[in-house]
Amino acid sequence: MRQLEEIGTCPKCGCSLMIYKTNNYKRFVKCDDCGVSYALPKRGSLSNSALLCPRSEFPVLIVDRPNQKAYFWTDQPCFTCIQHDKCPITTELIVEFEALEVHGY
Repeated sequence: MRQLEEIGTCPKCGCSLMIYKTNNYKRFVKCDDCGVSYALPKRGSLSNSALLCPRSEFPVLIVDRPNQKAYFWTDQPCFTCIQHDKCPITTELIVEFEALEVHGY
């Protein structure tokens, strides 16, 4: 298991959230102090948006795959969230992506 990078602070204890990658290429986020963890998509490049999800307070990550529309991920894919249509964070990111003419928007 390899530690890749820090993405933000844990909403439970305030310590660092780190991205890890296993030997079989699975990725996940884990807090080393309190043990909070969640899975990340196996494929696609990850970028930190420096914004926090208003529901879970986890950092919002941007998952970008070649020839596909980018999507957002916190502790789950943002498009599976009940409040996805009303979320100010994803709306702000989509507007910014459209202005910058990012692939898929």
